[in-house]
Amino acid sequence: MSHSRGKSLIERALTTRSVKSFAAHFLLHSMAGQKLFLMNDRLPRVINISFNEKTCMFSCSMCPYAEEPVREMYRQGSEMDFETFKQIVHSVPNDPFYSFDVSAIGETLQFKPVADFIAYAKKHRPLVNTIISTNAVLLSEDMMRALVESGLDAMQLSMYAENAGDHRSITKTRSFDRVCENVRNASRVRDEMGSETPYLQAFMMDSKETHDSTERFIETWSEYVDQAFVRPIYNLGREIEGLTPLFEPTPPGERYPCITPWYSTAVRSNGDVLPCYMFHWHEEAKDDVIGNVNEGSLEEIWQGERFQRFRDAHLRLDFQDYPVCASCDLWDAYTDVWTRKSDGSFEYARLRASDFLEAAPDSRGA
Repeated sequence: MSHSRGKSLIERALTTRSVKSFAAHFLLHSMAGQKLFLMNDRLPRVINISFNEKTCMFSCSMCPYAEEPVREMYRQGSEMDFETFKQIVHSVPNDPFYSFDVSAIGETLQFKPVADFIAYAKKHRPLVNTIISTNAVLLSEDMMRALVESGLDAMQLSMYAENAGDHRSITKTRSFDRVCENVRNASRVRDEMGSETPYLQAFMMDSKETHDSTERFIETWSEYVDQAFVRPIYNLGREIEGLTPLFEPTPPGERYPCITPWYSTAVRSNGDVLPCYMFHWHEEAKDDVIGNVNEGSLEEIWQGERFQRFRDAHLRLDFQDYPVCASCDLWDAYTDVWTRKSDGSFEYARLRASDFLEAAPDSRGA
């Protein structure tokens, strides 16, 4: 789903030290890895957690926060309490193939106890991957030290652009120089502390308007981060002003189910569970709550009747009850792991021996 300067076969072999790293370096790059990893009937592989919901400091073109009605939805703000987070942590087994993906509705680092929460997760579920996303505006040296000490596994730095002009056009701010300084300092602080974590990823948006600068971005930031990559534009159910996808949309007749209902879910700061992370941004869909982690385990919610009904709708491509899904194109970002049945509905494709030899596409529409 992204482009990056990948490691060579030899480099991947030399850095493979566990089952998890073997899967990441080799298996997940194949169709077999995609089929084995993306679907999980027991629990979501990725639990997207919103520590806080606040009006964001940015107003990015590709984010629904650019729309005033969405910003108004979160004007009051909310923060997760520690007991709710504990419920989430203890709902997930200590297994390296699960992830806590912290990406707030707003800016993640506005949540002051973020490092304390991560430290708790790493103490009680040390094998579960923890990752936070941040626009890096608040990534001070003190914050970076706290995150390193917390045991955070990875940090996704949403830099959005290679230069100040594109960054200002996308984010509607003049914070590019500050972001760049904070990212460079974060890399330095981690090295000074003698830590290999958090794994630092930095990305920019790839579109017709920004594509000419992608190579410069990767070249520049590969010096400071572990992975510099570009991310293609998807509409997420809305039109994006000023950013044009590089690829033609997949014709409606070629659509297949989104894997998200079998792969990830989203938990609000109050513990409410949504069918998909994208439901956060829509006035009606944000109330389509299918459970709360303070009232039932994540496993019970994931396997419950309401979630199954959501999955069945995707298998039939019948989105009458889920208009957000009807207009969203994020499904096209995931590998096609489906087969079509005679009645027109879909089912998960069976694993074949040849899948281990077939490479999975890096990015749909790239």
